Amino acid sequence: MNNPKQLNLDVKLDEAINLNNFIICPSTEIILKASKDFISGSDTTKTFFLWGKKGTGKNYLLHSINREFLEKKLHSAFISFDNSLLDDPSVLEGLEELDVVFIESMEQFPSLKEWELALFNLINACLLKDCKIFISSKVTAKYLEINLVDLKSRLLAFPAFELPEINEDEKLKAMKEAASRKGWKLEDNVLSYILTHTSRNLSDLMSLMNELDTFSLEKKRKVSIALVRELISNK
Repeated sequence: MNNPKQLNLDVKLDEAINLNNFIICPSTEIILKASKDFISGSDTTKTFFLWGKKGTGKNYLLHSINREFLEKKLHSAFISFDNSLLDDPSVLEGLEELDVVFIESMEQFPSLKEWELALFNLINACLLKDCKIFISSKVTAKYLEINLVDLKSRLLAFPAFELPEINEDEKLKAMKEAASRKGWKLEDNVLSYILTHTSRNLSDLMSLMNELDTFSLEKKRKVSIALVRELISNK
């Protein structure tokens, strides 16, 4: 195997993603502390199982943690089972030679004997070597469709952390912080309009903030209800 900084098998690392930008609020305090412990290099935190509903920010958190490892000049692999191009379990071979392996969308893991054995072998190899492994899923390990008993047992042994859906006040804070980082202020009436007329899913809201930033620059207009309405109507 070549020894790249990142063996990226599904997506490119977004330069804008940063752990410091992840919303800090009562709902995320535990998961952020656990994530930082995982990054710190402690031998007691070699495995991590992240679960949560769609749109809570799992993808952002995974890529943020990946960035932290890459900035330390470490080597990583990022694999998503949401990627239809993953059709051969051999893609998991040798990854234990890296510093960390990220596996996303575990709920879509193919419950086939050869895939299950390949993942079981990878986890065992990672535990024997100095390689961390981070898995994310929409469901806990208990509810994954895994037939290989030993693999299910391994996954259940991972420290598991839920990324909860943040409350409305925390969403407002997250959106205002996102706007501030982009150099503009999000007025309360605009916030109310967005929450009334768009998805309240955190990931969708953050995507909308990025789209608004670009749209505002293109139109050379400040972010207002009229601009939000125009952007939404163009979708």
